Amino acid sequence: MASLDALARAQPTQPAWGRLTAESNESVYAYTRGKDCDFRARMFAPGHGIAEDPATGSASAILAAQLHASAQIGDGTTRFSLHQGVEMGRPSQIGLSVDCEDGEVTAIRVAGTAVPIMSGRITPPEA
Repeated sequence: MASLDALARAQPTQPAWGRLTAESNESVYAYTRGKDCDFRARMFAPGHGIAEDPATGSASAILAAQLHASAQIGDGTTRFSLHQGVEMGRPSQIGLSVDCEDGEVTAIRVAGTAVPIMSGRITPPEA
């Protein structure tokens, strides 16, 4: 997004949301450059019952691909700090490290802490 202010104002509203997610998995990871971090992000997936996610490690990993595609990552290891969840009052800090060799991404690491909010057990059906 163009600015932190634009990111703060972002909200999934219809009919724009429907057009934006018509050919996708119905989630959007919006980000912009941060002031006290490299990037600030928000992730919306209301079609999956997630109005907004305070920390999305998987989307952070995909951000690495976007940054690589836009030539913001060169060979070697590049580290980024990301903040997410700020606007919803649940701030999180995510570390992202990207390794590249000969212009190709060879490894992506996402770091941070998590607070369990639920747990469960899946038992496979009897054969």
